[in-house]
Amino acid sequence: MSEDLAELLFADVIVRKIEIKEISPCTADPERIKFLAQADKPLEDVLPILYLAIPNAKYSEKLGALSYMHQQHLITIFANGRISMTYVKDRNEANQLVEKLRRLINRAIIYLKTYGKPNPETVQAKKELTPIKIYELLPKTNCKMCGEQSCFAFAAKLLNGEKTLQDCQLLDSKEYNAFKFQIERMISPIKLK
Repeated sequence: MSEDLAELLFADVIVRKIEIKEISPCTADPERIKFLAQADKPLEDVLPILYLAIPNAKYSEKLGALSYMHQQHLITIFANGRISMTYVKDRNEANQLVEKLRRLINRAIIYLKTYGKPNPETVQAKKELTPIKIYELLPKTNCKMCGEQSCFAFAAKLLNGEKTLQDCQLLDSKEYNAFKFQIERMISPIKLK
């Protein structure tokens, strides 16, 4: 199903607009900006889905907030629909990032309406995911083809979103391909297409 068709079918529940409310200089680089925006709907129900879909996301149910790095931008989404983003080049890039995020949120809403809320055990399992659990499934050859000194260092960077599974060439071999799939399911249990 195309994204446009899905948005048409779910028109009554999707986010139509995310409005940038406040722009200020970025703390890390005054040449860049950070901004606060507001979605036209609360986002509480989609935060667990986004958490399970975004490999390097951090999620606090207590705070009602999800944070993750996308390229060099720190993005935080709050249950009330508030959104913050840092290290943005200019207003034009901010608009592009907001639109990209709106589409991601809408895919999460469509997932929610199609499959329901994710299993709390799945959310908890991702929260308990550690570099050691990933390392146990890696080849453990310390070949350095990924650019890291060890498979454990690769596992830590994979969990933080600094590396991808594609960076470990051995995982593409027949011998390790099942482990690659298993690691992928641990890091991103939900796929938002």
